[in-house]
Amino acid sequence: MSDVKQAFREVMSRWATGVTVVGAGHDGRYVGLVASSFTSVSADPPTILVCVDQRSRSLGAIEASGAFSVNVLTQDQQRTFRVFAGMEGSIEDKFAASGERVEPGKTGSPLIRNSLAWLDCRVVAKHPGGTTHVILIGEVVECGTDLASSPNPLLYFSRATHRLATD
Repeated sequence: MSDVKQAFREVMSRWATGVTVVGAGHDGRYVGLVASSFTSVSADPPTILVCVDQRSRSLGAIEASGAFSVNVLTQDQQRTFRVFAGMEGSIEDKFAASGERVEPGKTGSPLIRNSLAWLDCRVVAKHPGGTTHVILIGEVVECGTDLASSPNPLLYFSRATHRLATD
């Protein structure tokens, strides 16, 4: 790895971000992955973007279904993070392995009802993200906040998860 690439990875690890599970429903099953590259794009129409590794097993299902969900994890969903990051549980059915209560959104994408917040989106554009990732632009068809187990987000910083410090 070049010095610039290595330095870039180190610099980006210093950017604190929330943790999300991006999911899709296709062929009668749910697939999902952890994504920390997620942001709003526009309020009119409500639009977001997520960055997905081109090697992800979930990308094909997102492309085939034309939709995806984004579920913002709480600090109590550390195990869910580990399952979707491939560190723990079944890689074949991450939603079952996580033990989370999941319901389909309007697009058929999986919504984790105990998450801090969720968005159900239809894909409106796809762009290359260098040689490793794909940038998916999604128009939000529904979103919400449910009664999460914790009002605080799970954070990712310096290649590890953290809790929000509260006074």
